[in-house]
Amino acid sequence: MNDRQNQIIEAAIPLILGEGVGVSTAAIAKAASVSNGTLFNAFATKQDLIDSIYLAAKTRMFDALTHSDDAPLTHDALHRNWCDYLKWARGNPHHRQVMHLLVDAGLVSPTMRAAVNRLGAWFGVWINDALDRGIIRGPSVDYIARLIFFHLDLAIEMALDGNDEALAFDMLCHSIGLSK
Repeated sequence: MNDRQNQIIEAAIPLILGEGVGVSTAAIAKAASVSNGTLFNAFATKQDLIDSIYLAAKTRMFDALTHSDDAPLTHDALHRNWCDYLKWARGNPHHRQVMHLLVDAGLVSPTMRAAVNRLGAWFGVWINDALDRGIIRGPSVDYIARLIFFHLDLAIEMALDGNDEALAFDMLCHSIGLSK
């Protein structure tokens, strides 16, 4: 994304969170200090803008996580990613909120959902490898991935820290059979 697109995305996020996705493109353009025409030069449609907001948030989230294509899932590796996500989410609450809002409301296009799934494919491979090796247990990769992110988001929503955050991580590990 270019600087203009990022400027528009950053202006749109608080408006969408405050007013909902029905916020006008004119209001977004005004908040971004660009004309409505410039907004539509940057994003051909409002759907393109919504998809780009989602992609920007997910990209930042995945960039914050620690991973290596050849490192297996271990208790320590999952804990590093747990801490990475919590740090990112606490430091970027609007990005996390808009990411959830857009996907939960079904507003992200199937094409963008597929692109983001490719962006985070390493996570699914990581989990699948751990399942295959018997390091973790669960009914499917998707189930385990959702369970991990559910636990993370629950820790954020409940403002867990310190011992409570550690306990939440231990509970997650217990639920998927991951031991130290």
